[in-house]
Amino acid sequence: MRLLILGFSSFLFSQVWADDSSEQESPWKGKAELGIVDSSGNTNNSSTNGKVNVTYEAEKWKQEFRLETYKAESEVEENGVKVVKTTADRTYFYAKSGYKYTEKSYTYALVDYADENFTSYDYIANFSLGYGRVFFKDKEKEFDGEIGYGLRRFQEKQAFLTQEEEVIRLAANYKQSVSSNAVFQQEFVFEFGEEFDVYKSVSALSVNINSSMALSLGYEVQHNTEVDPGFENTDRKAIVNLVYNFL
Repeated sequence: MRLLILGFSSFLFSQVWADDSSEQESPWKGKAELGIVDSSGNTNNSSTNGKVNVTYEAEKWKQEFRLETYKAESEVEENGVKVVKTTADRTYFYAKSGYKYTEKSYTYALVDYADENFTSYDYIANFSLGYGRVFFKDKEKEFDGEIGYGLRRFQEKQAFLTQEEEVIRLAANYKQSVSSNAVFQQEFVFEFGEEFDVYKSVSALSVNINSSMALSLGYEVQHNTEVDPGFENTDRKAIVNLVYNFL
């Protein structure tokens, strides 16, 4: 699966550079986010999260690359001694290539890979092909939906063999300008498999500080229908990030 991700990413970049050679201006957009929370007193907790998102959109092609990391530590008491333990550690990679064959319709291929250290699964990777449609898009708002079919590969904790299953994917993305310097975005992803289903929701409000900096307030929820005993089905994160628009 790692080789599949690298190969697919190389294909995406080759398409980007092929289109870019005919453009006078590179239609890239990129942003990096960083958030750090550190609390002390009766309890000591800290968390860090970072995101990098790069998109490229030409007349027919749209590419998106995303890398996310999240780590949390908490101070706990064991046998009368306070120790710091890592309670969350996750890395997520996402790449999607879309071809627009009409103004509102497109096909896409995507891969994503989540390295999970504190869930029932060591990792979960997906590859899917599908159809997307832009229902409406203007300067103030945008809404699109996708349906796809693909393959999920995953490995459970303490398991020696990886497993594969077919997956149906549904997704929706809504973006709305709240004011001249604030944008709200809502994303839903539903993945249905034979072994388990995954539901994801990402809500974010971004407020511009200046032309290159913004503040993002987000709330993320991920629900797995099947987990091992001792693990929660639902993970929730409230995030405050500083955003730097570098492209």
